Amino acid sequence: MGRMYRAVVVSANGRSEMTVAFVDTGADETIISDRIAKRLKLKLHGEYKALSASRHKIVGKLASVKLSDSVISDKMVVGVTDEPFGTDYVDEEGVEVILGIDFLQRNNIKLDFAKS
Repeated sequence: MGRMYRAVVVSANGRSEMTVAFVDTGADETIISDRIAKRLKLKLHGEYKALSASRHKIVGKLASVKLSDSVISDKMVVGVTDEPFGTDYVDEEGVEVILGIDFLQRNNIKLDFAKS
């Protein structure tokens, strides 16, 4: 089974940018890269902390954004960090968003891995 990707628009403060999201069923929370946060001039606040599957501590800030595709539009607070985006885990050029379980559950997204 390959990786799942989705084209999404990240928006905040009257700015928006289309980018690539990696759908990560192993990630509890949705995060965006610091690079896209800077391009959108997002106001960062608080502190984001997470633990990766390999037990690596991930730190960053928080931001409020709207994530949209052709069907879903959801405003949410996300983590902002570049740590997972420069690893072998998410190394695809152009990936700026990791959609975690929080996004999937909030939007009642069901994934079907059964072969047709």
